Amino acid sequence: MVVLFGMAACVSAGNGPGIAVKMGVQTFESPVSLRDTTRTRYELEISSQLFADDRLDFALSVGGSSLGTHRDYYAEVVDGALIEESYKDVLSLLDVRLAARLHPFGQDGPLRPYLGAGIGYFWFLDSWSDRYYETIEDPYYPGYYITYADRRKDTDTVADGFFPFVMAGLNVAVSDNAELLFEFQYDIEKEDSGFDFGGPIYMFGARFRF
Repeated sequence: MVVLFGMAACVSAGNGPGIAVKMGVQTFESPVSLRDTTRTRYELEISSQLFADDRLDFALSVGGSSLGTHRDYYAEVVDGALIEESYKDVLSLLDVRLAARLHPFGQDGPLRPYLGAGIGYFWFLDSWSDRYYETIEDPYYPGYYITYADRRKDTDTVADGFFPFVMAGLNVAVSDNAELLFEFQYDIEKEDSGFDFGGPIYMFGARFRF
């Protein structure tokens, strides 16, 4: 009975498993312009309970950014036929990451800094759709036109791979179980197929510990 009461007291103090929602920005080399770009990032995190006198925990998170929609259109007349082609690419960057975090001062006080590092896996995705139209004059009914259409769409993984990262942050307690968080991450060697998505990430969010 005493042990169970003690466990319940620990959980009520806010050192149990947690869930966090974060929003921020990340900066990396644009796969289109090859210049640095900053994009909005969203992230969902699930964290373990705190161990070692509330000084250590582990976090699994899933996050990503939209890299925008890109369109191209071409039209030309070939042998009396009007050829039209349109291309649409919706680019996105997704990743999953696992981190170990050190909380040097535990859960004491309203301000709770932490440091961490981990490994992640990313996917650079291209959800594309192509449309092809060929318009010709009906050979049997002059003045009337026939259009042949072909449409295709799919999602390709353009680049993917493992990458290490480091992080530092500050939790601000707002109740026994809830806290605001301010977090900095830096992705290292987040590269594949000539693309480099490494760089800084700045996040703000809220966490609830059970």
